[in-house]
Amino acid sequence: MRGRVENIFKYIKVALSNSEVRVEGLETLDYLENKERFTEQGDAITFESEVDKIYLSTPTKIAILDHEKKRTFVIRKDGLPDAVVWNPWDKKAKSMTDFGDEEYKHMLCVEAAAVEKSVTLKPGEEWRGRQELSAVPSSYCSGQLDPKKVLLGS
Repeated sequence: MRGRVENIFKYIKVALSNSEVRVEGLETLDYLENKERFTEQGDAITFESEVDKIYLSTPTKIAILDHEKKRTFVIRKDGLPDAVVWNPWDKKAKSMTDFGDEEYKHMLCVEAAAVEKSVTLKPGEEWRGRQELSAVPSSYCSGQLDPKKVLLGS
């Protein structure tokens, strides 16, 4: 039996209803959207419509800033080179049977992944991957601070 690893999935509770949420750390990277390859243009990623993108060769640290809630989530990852950013927005949320019509306003999915080069294991092989989610003060910008130092106060 073979094993395959593609992504580590989670929803993060944020306040998207006022567009005060942004993702930092993925600027100018290549991404896949509907299997087509593009390059991200501009600053941090913001949300005003459906987003379903796979960012390729991402940094080990990605920040999700939620200004309304005055908090920042920091994702640190190893062994998973890519990252998926997803929010169904209103139209798709209404068509999903396991998702409330208004839930898209309060969630964001940013997950570590191995999509472009998925990890396939043969019997007896090992692979290690890690994803860590931390909450830090809202003044955090990706790359500025080590989240462990912020959390431990050093």
